[in-house]
Amino acid sequence: MRKVKELSFAKIKKSYPIPNLLEHQIGPFKEFLQMDVVPEKRKKFGLQEIFDEVFPIESPDKQYRLEFVAYGLSRPRYSVEECKRRSQTYAAPLRVRMRLVGPATEVREQEIYLGDMPLITDTASFIINGDER
Repeated sequence: MRKVKELSFAKIKKSYPIPNLLEHQIGPFKEFLQMDVVPEKRKKFGLQEIFDEVFPIESPDKQYRLEFVAYGLSRPRYSVEECKRRSQTYAAPLRVRMRLVGPATEVREQEIYLGDMPLITDTASFIINGDER
């Protein structure tokens, strides 16, 4: 069998590295959550900005004020594969530290469970009820 000679008519001889296209999805989501930043050093951006805009909330008679202190995300209950197998959502519990300020400088601070925050996977998708979206 004869060997076929290959000819290249390309004008550019140099090849360029392929960028990580998934990072365009994963990066902004991680910035939105600011999970890797300690609460005191979070920028007023993303989820932090939303909490800062909504709080504090005052009662109609101005005696009580509910203040936002910080938020945190716990570890997801199940792995990505386990969520697919169990038809669960890949999410992390969102816990928020709140402070209730009452009359006569009465202050109560408590951490509350606000809900589950869906997390992005390494493939830039979400697992909702076991389905990749």
